Amino acid sequence: MSEVSFKYWVIAARPKTLPVSMAPVIMSLAFASISVKINWLPAIICLVFAVMAQILSNFVNDYADGIKGADNERLGPQRMVASGLISPQKMRKGILLWGVLTFVLGCTLLYWGGWILLPFGIVILLCALAYSAGPFPLSRHAFGDIAVVLFYGIAPVALTFFIQTGFINNQITVAGLAVGIVANNLLIVNNYRDAEQDLKNGKNTTVTLFGKRLMKIVYYLNPIVAIALVYWIFNEIAILCFFIPFLVYSIFVSIKFSKAKGMELNKLIGMSSLEAIVFAITIVIFVICPKI
Repeated sequence: MSEVSFKYWVIAARPKTLPVSMAPVIMSLAFASISVKINWLPAIICLVFAVMAQILSNFVNDYADGIKGADNERLGPQRMVASGLISPQKMRKGILLWGVLTFVLGCTLLYWGGWILLPFGIVILLCALAYSAGPFPLSRHAFGDIAVVLFYGIAPVALTFFIQTGFINNQITVAGLAVGIVANNLLIVNNYRDAEQDLKNGKNTTVTLFGKRLMKIVYYLNPIVAIALVYWIFNEIAILCFFIPFLVYSIFVSIKFSKAKGMELNKLIGMSSLEAIVFAITIVIFVICPKI
């Protein structure tokens, strides 16, 4: 593979979006550390698996939108299949190879979590494919937000926690919901930017269904809702102080979002993705501080 070709695959992986898959694993490990000593090998594998699954979904999205012509008048970052920089045939082979590698890596987690993880892993990979492809693409039928909350929030948080501790409780499920809500801001920005084009292509998203104004309000409120959920878990006023930097960052990003138009929204992709990481790191700091 040439250096230029490798560059195109890196672009197709959409590295600016990848923090949203890291955040739930990082946060889950913080919660698990309250109950057990972290086993770092499966922890790292969980992190890598989450990132690889997101890259797989990004490859499929690039391919599916490319062959459907959905990216021909794109405001967002350049797509590799639509631009002809990666052929549909090569992307299909890349998706197959990356999918196999992701599945094999995920199977190693069975050693720590047991065979009960297998069906969950298969569902995660199938949904990575079904998000943009198949007979009922989730992203084209307004289920994208639900998929993000579930697969970039509840599922990775719960499964990472289970692998470390051997159990799942209501608190960890709510924690997954919280980080998933923050991660969903990335999708809101993406769909907000592409709303007009999505309408032309018959793609239904929450932005095209409920309107830009309402979804902009949802974007503003998501971080506050997430903080409220975490406060409910810990029931400690002190955690609200820890969340001040996160809230400041969220307000900063929200102001940027309120003013951005067209291609200016592309800058919000990376900033919204980092929002999830800042949220996760806030919880890590809160958990480890009493131990220092």
